Amino acid sequence: DMLDEVFEKMARLPPSDASGSLQYARAKAYFTKGDFDSARASAGSVPAGSDYAIQTHYLLGVMLTKQAMTAAAAVPLDERDVAAARASRQSYLNATEQFRRVTRMQARTAAHRHVVDLAWMAIGRLFYESDNYLDAAEAYSHVDRASPEFSTMLYELAWVYVRLGDFNRAQRALEVLTITDPQRLRLADGSLLRADLMLRSGQYEQALVAYEGIRKEFDPVREQVDAFLRNVTDPAVYYDRLTQEEWVSGDDLSPIVLEWAREEAEDDRVFSVIDDVTRSRDLIKRSRGLVAKLSAVLASPARAKAFPELKASLEQTVGLINKLGLARLTLAQGMDDVGEDAPGGEIGQLRGERHRLEKRLGWLPVTEGDFALRDASGERQWNGVSQNLQRLTLEADRLQAIVNGLRRLLREAEQHGVTADAATRERFRAEIEANERDLEIYRRRISEYREAIELGRVQIGFGDQRYVDDDQVRERFKFVFQREVELAAAGHDNASAAEFARDIQGLLARANGAEARLSALRRQMEERSQRDAIELQGLVDREAQNLELYVERLDTLDQQARLLVGEVAMRNFALVRDRLKGIVLRADVGIVQQAWELREEQRDRVRDLQRERAREESILNDELQEVLDDAEDVR
Repeated sequence: DMLDEVFEKMARLPPSDASGSLQYARAKAYFTKGDFDSARASAGSVPAGSDYAIQTHYLLGVMLTKQAMTAAAAVPLDERDVAAARASRQSYLNATEQFRRVTRMQARTAAHRHVVDLAWMAIGRLFYESDNYLDAAEAYSHVDRASPEFSTMLYELAWVYVRLGDFNRAQRALEVLTITDPQRLRLADGSLLRADLMLRSGQYEQALVAYEGIRKEFDPVREQVDAFLRNVTDPAVYYDRLTQEEWVSGDDLSPIVLEWAREEAEDDRVFSVIDDVTRSRDLIKRSRGLVAKLSAVLASPARAKAFPELKASLEQTVGLINKLGLARLTLAQGMDDVGEDAPGGEIGQLRGERHRLEKRLGWLPVTEGDFALRDASGERQWNGVSQNLQRLTLEADRLQAIVNGLRRLLREAEQHGVTADAATRERFRAEIEANERDLEIYRRRISEYREAIELGRVQIGFGDQRYVDDDQVRERFKFVFQREVELAAAGHDNASAAEFARDIQGLLARANGAEARLSALRRQMEERSQRDAIELQGLVDREAQNLELYVERLDTLDQQARLLVGEVAMRNFALVRDRLKGIVLRADVGIVQQAWELREEQRDRVRDLQRERAREESILNDELQEVLDDAEDVR
């Protein structure tokens, strides 16, 4: 529906670019619109050496395939038009040759290699549709083992061998699939196909196990969907199930039901509303998180993080101030070299306090690397807290698994040979429910702590409490050392200390002047960062208000769509139920067929034994008759 707007915007762009990306995009847009002639014209203008050349040639193959399918669909396939239908299949040859051109192109990147594998897959499918099964098998064999399409190729190759009647090779292809992608064979089609192949190859016991496993897996799911459709008549509930972000433990529907219902929904344009609503809710959730984090930064002493250039200037200024502090530390160490070890009076107290401050003063960041290391240290601290919280989350998951197991045990107690009176069962159930409520409270607290950790993580950095402590230590050291120098110059220490103190007083005065100018510059930048933070916070607040308006509009749209889309969603859940019924029915038919085949095999064996017995009896009768005849001759 938005293609007209897309074409309007593309019309304002130049007709081509050197990379070929614009021509390729135009070709895809025309293809989506169904204008194959314009699409081919745009694709033909993509440079041969472009990074998009291989994708463009693949797109041309798709166009030819679409046209061949349209032509084939227009031909009636009754007895009189077999020749015409056969002729329409020849139109697939052009598409096949185009895909072969793709396979002969040089693949320079992983994306290009994927396109080549897709081309081989397309060739295999075209040959399969044309009943050229040997050529299809040969095409599928070119797909690389490392390709994302390898699992799909194995499944389709198995069907090619089924059409050829080579059930052993088909079964081997599925056996490889169980190793490379075991999750795929958990789905019904692959499992049923493998069971069918076992049955056809005479592996009756394995086939029975496979059929019973499929039935055991999907029959409870079918009962779930049946019960859900019987008990739930509100279309909005079906809409909510399709739009929920993720499956939650304890849900009354299996995750595979929701997955299949969404697959059914992909073919309905009305379900684009679900995608838009889900995407919008995700964006709103992320936007709210960004608003919270940005507001936390702007309200914290580390607000300069929001302004990188200003932060760099502040770090440079503070680094120079800290250099002056470290210079005082060097002079103080010189005072220790010439002064008495333990002078009495006020100078002794000051020197003791100065010694206690020196270690902390050595932590002051000076260079850009020092500031980066301090930020990394803060990150590590919050990471440690986050890891502890993650351990609590895992413990909550473990407890939830125990609760689920206990619930199942209560539900299936008799099956496991556990007997208990009704009062005891009710007491156990009440305890489980109470523990589950407590567990839900713990999960809510964990979620709140996680959000607090994220907010705390963004507030670390330049200006946080560590930098406040730096300022306090540096100022206190400056005051203590200045007073110590004054007392030493006045003769409260030995002569060497007094001479050293008088020598450095001028240097300290210049350092104090430089620090005063740097401090004034720092205050100006901090005031500027505060003004910018207030201005930016105003913008954030306005955007947050707009965000809430968007939420209201989205809720309104959501409410309008719930009934409309919910009706279609209900139908799709019914389709999933029918699909599950078909799977269970096929498994039941397979079990019956396995029993029939086994019976027929046993009947054939009995028939062969009876035939063999009759033949042996005939031979014995003949031999007996010969013996009797010989006896008569002797008489």
